[in-house]
Amino acid sequence: MRNTFFKRTLTAAAVAAAMGMTTPAIAQQQSSILGEVEAQNVQGLTVTATNPETGFSREIDVVDGEFRFPAMPTGTYELQVKRGSEVVANQTVRVSLGTNATPTIRVGDSVETIQVTGARISNVDVTTTNSGLVVGEVEFDKLPVARDLTSVALLAPGTVPGDDGFGNNASFGGASVAENSCYINGLEVTDTRRGLGCGSVPFEFYKEFQVKTGGMSPKYGRSTGGVINAVTKSGTNMWEFSAVSFFEPSGLQEEGSISRGQGGTGDVFRDNSVNENDEYSVTLSASGPIIEDTLFIYALVNPRSQETTNASVIGGEFAADNRYNEWESSGSDNLFWGAKIDWDITNNHRLSYFGYSNENTETRDIYAYNPNTRVVGDSIGTTIYENGGTAHSLSYTGYWTDNLTVSAMAGELETQYGSEPSNTECSTVIDTREDLANPASSCGPGGSIGENFDKNTQYRLDLEYYWGDHTIRAGYDFQERDSTNITRPIGGHSWEYATLENGGSVQGDSGVLFTNNSGAAVDYVSDRIFTGGGSFGSELSAYYIEDEWRVAQDVTLNIGFRKDKFEGSGTTDQLLYSFDTNWAPRLGASWDVFGTGDTKLYATWGKYYLPVPNNTIYRAASGVSDTTTYYYFDDIDPATGVPQGLDPVNGTAANSQTTSSVSVVPTKPVFQSQEADPFAREEFIIGFEQSINEDLAFSLRGTYRDVTSALDDYCGIYAYPYCVLINPGEDSTWYKDGYYWDGEALDQDKLALFDGQPDEGSLTTHPNDTTIQMPEANNEYLAWQTELKYNTEDFRMNFIYTWSRSTGNFEGAVKSDIDQADPGITQDFDFPALMDGAQGYQANDRRHVFKLFGSYDIDDNWTAGFNTTLSSGRPLSAFGQGYPNKDPNIYGSYGDTFYIADCDDVTGDCTYNRVPRGTVGRTPWTFNIDASIAYNFTVGDFDMKASLDVFNILNTQEATSLNEHYEVTEGNRNQWYGAAYSWQTPRYVRLGFEARF
Repeated sequence: MRNTFFKRTLTAAAVAAAMGMTTPAIAQQQSSILGEVEAQNVQGLTVTATNPETGFSREIDVVDGEFRFPAMPTGTYELQVKRGSEVVANQTVRVSLGTNATPTIRVGDSVETIQVTGARISNVDVTTTNSGLVVGEVEFDKLPVARDLTSVALLAPGTVPGDDGFGNNASFGGASVAENSCYINGLEVTDTRRGLGCGSVPFEFYKEFQVKTGGMSPKYGRSTGGVINAVTKSGTNMWEFSAVSFFEPSGLQEEGSISRGQGGTGDVFRDNSVNENDEYSVTLSASGPIIEDTLFIYALVNPRSQETTNASVIGGEFAADNRYNEWESSGSDNLFWGAKIDWDITNNHRLSYFGYSNENTETRDIYAYNPNTRVVGDSIGTTIYENGGTAHSLSYTGYWTDNLTVSAMAGELETQYGSEPSNTECSTVIDTREDLANPASSCGPGGSIGENFDKNTQYRLDLEYYWGDHTIRAGYDFQERDSTNITRPIGGHSWEYATLENGGSVQGDSGVLFTNNSGAAVDYVSDRIFTGGGSFGSELSAYYIEDEWRVAQDVTLNIGFRKDKFEGSGTTDQLLYSFDTNWAPRLGASWDVFGTGDTKLYATWGKYYLPVPNNTIYRAASGVSDTTTYYYFDDIDPATGVPQGLDPVNGTAANSQTTSSVSVVPTKPVFQSQEADPFAREEFIIGFEQSINEDLAFSLRGTYRDVTSALDDYCGIYAYPYCVLINPGEDSTWYKDGYYWDGEALDQDKLALFDGQPDEGSLTTHPNDTTIQMPEANNEYLAWQTELKYNTEDFRMNFIYTWSRSTGNFEGAVKSDIDQADPGITQDFDFPALMDGAQGYQANDRRHVFKLFGSYDIDDNWTAGFNTTLSSGRPLSAFGQGYPNKDPNIYGSYGDTFYIADCDDVTGDCTYNRVPRGTVGRTPWTFNIDASIAYNFTVGDFDMKASLDVFNILNTQEATSLNEHYEVTEGNRNQWYGAAYSWQTPRYVRLGFEARF
């Protein structure tokens, strides 16, 4: 039978240590024990730290009344102070993820051992200068929170949910959702391609979570948003087994909402009323010693079953739901396995393996659907999706001397994004025309097909040296990110029907492509063919150095710098871009105001760089061809939705076509301007923390963030047919490749030089004021955060209020208001016209956010949890599809503008109304309450728990995102403008049961 009393003692310590503490930045899982010994004579004293669960033990000398155990694995440690072989004091401490334990041990005058059975855990950590949250697995299990990393992140101050169009992701400190990074056991598991989301493991595998929102150490890089750092459980000297199951039945889920066009009186736009989800998972784990005190294992398997139904559409903002989907994934197709193996070679050297596979196969059966009648039609195909991947890492920690610690890691992450449609003949068909009894519809699900996978190989080395009042850290890390993406449209085409009002026009690559001068509205169809791709990749490396300097007993300075290098190459293996950053400062100061450990003032200043995502290489240098051709048509095939009797709008297909990318792969001199600096964000934080008593702490923090270098692609006529990486608003110099624009026309004589290589002698500086004509990039975030943390043995509660303001003319790596998930190459800054009116409140601007969460142990058996959020809405815009100035120097062949056209039905004359970003209202406030209850009991040698979590108890379903596209084409109002895309998740229930022995 397990030692239940000891287990509960450790649990209580873990909860108290982990709940709500701010943390220092550690790229891997170790933290330190930094202690003091108070005695009349400290000479000859030693301290031994022993983990009773694993037998791991280290002994060091007390120097000037202080002792230090660096880079300790998380866990509970028994400290023994000895004089010679005699124990003179004991104390137990808890080391949490990224949180230093700072015990003070008092040794009495007599030789009698002083037993210290517990110690006050400070609720203010005066040794750190950073912002964030640590939540242990024990405490997390007491909260009614969805079991994913984003839900953990959203507990932290300064985080808000991202737009649903990007999946389940969080925005940190005003940054876009594609600017975060995630680590598990020191291995980066961030989405390699786009930075949207992270690899994950079942929550039974996790031990602790660290959410970093600012003030990060130079160990952390490649992130301008936030960091989620997690560690998994490890085996101990006691064999333990568990079975944990969760069930989310659709029968206990409330019906979702619907939205309608024409201001709420028209046809159904989005239909969440048909959404159902049945999800069941079982996690079986085993952990223990392979060799006692030396070799340990923690292993688990997690078979999962999920059946989901929902409505969907291809066509996004201009078309209503017209597909009904049945998703299914179960058995061996959805089986997770994972393991952690730790080998204590000696007490001074540890080697660890971590690996998992979350590969899964999901089947989607697709049917025609009419959301107005809720009639599900015939099957139009089945698609099998291959998602997830594998991860493996090997890490080493060595205590070479009492003052020198060496850590190293090597790992690899592989991810697949495959799909196998049964219907490969029927093209994508989108019909945006209004008031049609039978809109055109495809005979299949449409979309694209092709190979798609990533591999991220990682290495890092970290050193830590303790020298007097200085703790010096330095390190190097390297990543090789390889991707393959080959795509072609199913059926060879993607058709979109639209109506162009009289006087309306469609812009081409070098001016107006065609104008409707017919005297009446006219229908046309466009055919977008996006095809090509191959293998491409990037290499990221970085050096850092940091000095944690204890200037005085009550003052600590953190002085750090980091230098990154980013390089990428396309399918030709030739260099596409290369950035060697300046040394980025990471500076901080912490002052224990009264020297009591109860009051702290701190401040930080840091600069963070974001690498160019592999998605940019895919769009720019993988051999993708992206063309759109415009036609008039006579009829539509009722079976396939394909247009009949095509007639190019300008006589020939070549003259009726726009080009967004070409299959020729450029090289660095053509693609990267010589003045360009990588994307960078600076951050200033000033904070105050006060311990009111042993149970209650208060903090106030101000944060200012500013993008100091915005790297984006300019796709205007001077860069045609490529896009060029520039810093918007600055003069830019690059080589030409066959296309020479003089402000009025292309030089036809040089087109034969077009080959992806720079033309000799063609280096050209483009003055921003007269050629590129871009505004300077602006993105600023200002926030004040107030937090109350209350912790007792039975009751834990965090209250957080954040006032924030996010402004600028671009959001960051992605574009939430139109759901454009192209990190680094959104339509922002592609053409000057798209930035006219862009300054305003950003899509992640949520002015007021209140968070209240915690748990209460009613008695030894019953625990209740709660999690409440109240948030103001985000700004809304009204995007148009035209621009008053058709000059190709200003306006290109695509993009959403901040101008709405009003075209006269008779004369065709158009006037334009400028509607700047975020000036047409906000989404509603959202209020959400989640609650849980758990019952712990024992049956024989089994520790059991039954739990019930209810999410969104009040079933509030306010809209969280709306259609912000006012026009379909220039002058043609979008009937779906203002209709909701998504809402708060309806009330649902999670049932849990676990058994451990």
